[in-house]
Amino acid sequence: MDTRIYWFVAVFSYIIQTKCLSLLQSSARDSERPGIDHQGVAIFLLFMYFVPWLLLVPSARLVSIASSMTVSRPGTPELRARGERNGIMDGENNNNSNNGRSYDSYDNGVKNNDIIGKVSYVVKLVILSLLLLVPVLTYMNALSLTPAFDVGLIQNTSIFEITSLLYGVCGLSRRKNVFRNFIVMMIALMGIVLVSYTKATCDLLAGKFSINQKTGELEDPFLFDRLKSCLLCGLGALTLGPFTVLWNRWFNFSDRITLSHQCQHLTYIASICMAVLLPFLPRALSTLAKVPTNKVFWLEALAAFLFGTLPHVFSLSLIQRQTPPSYSTTINLGAIIFMGISDWICEPTQTTIVRWEVIGYIMLSVACVVLSIAYYEKKHLSLH
Repeated sequence: MDTRIYWFVAVFSYIIQTKCLSLLQSSARDSERPGIDHQGVAIFLLFMYFVPWLLLVPSARLVSIASSMTVSRPGTPELRARGERNGIMDGENNNNSNNGRSYDSYDNGVKNNDIIGKVSYVVKLVILSLLLLVPVLTYMNALSLTPAFDVGLIQNTSIFEITSLLYGVCGLSRRKNVFRNFIVMMIALMGIVLVSYTKATCDLLAGKFSINQKTGELEDPFLFDRLKSCLLCGLGALTLGPFTVLWNRWFNFSDRITLSHQCQHLTYIASICMAVLLPFLPRALSTLAKVPTNKVFWLEALAAFLFGTLPHVFSLSLIQRQTPPSYSTTINLGAIIFMGISDWICEPTQTTIVRWEVIGYIMLSVACVVLSIAYYEKKHLSLH
């Protein structure tokens, strides 16, 4: 399957996940039942967020089987090219890969009974788990106080900025047309500023806010809660920059690391995050017992995790595997664009669009397309 299809899967699955989680948080908040701890609801959803990660390995095997079934017949140019590539790889020193590293010896000492390798592997998994837990926790907390669009905007902007910066500093992005790409990124950020700046005006025209005639200020009792949650979400998302850099350094440096191996690493990371959350789970379950949970609630939860989280994480892993790391940053821009479009489609009577917001979306869309073309380069790695 074309990698660009996975790009759209990653974008739309993120929107499904964010919208459904926002609805779940809103239903708990709007119930106004006494004793409901919104932190407990967020912790429960955070724990459930990592459950679909346990299905990544079976998903990778299904994709591998589907890929092997579509392999060309023996003797075709595609198969000959693959055989030649495999022959070259087999003829090379098995202990050599990127920067002289070997995945066999790097396989964390599990196969070789190397104690140092096992400890090193566990330490790497724990570091990645902690770096991942922070942005997901702030993301869940922000959704309990802030509309889904605001959370998607601030989170994806932070991720786009920090990953673009660290990929360049750490040498993971190509040193080609750097100045042009920088100008395009500035155009994208200007478009985001226009969209975010005019969002308050759009909400005011749509009747979501009102102005106090005496003070001239917006009458929004949740204004400071939303500002706090957006600030925390934006700052928490910054740890995804080191996470992606270390992931590419440790687990995505060679085609000798298969997709199944990478999904296995992600499963271990999710398991560690769930283990960290176990002490807080009783509090979350006691809170959930007070929330009015009906069939719609659990259907939204199922949609969020099975049709949102699972395809999003799996598509991201495939994109990271088959394209340069910088290409995945365009997913963040696409998420902002299609999040706004989904708001307009889902809430046409409550959405007002002004001219400058349209200009911001146009700037953002053009920048996203240009960067996608500039960064795209298929690695042609096997899915096996």
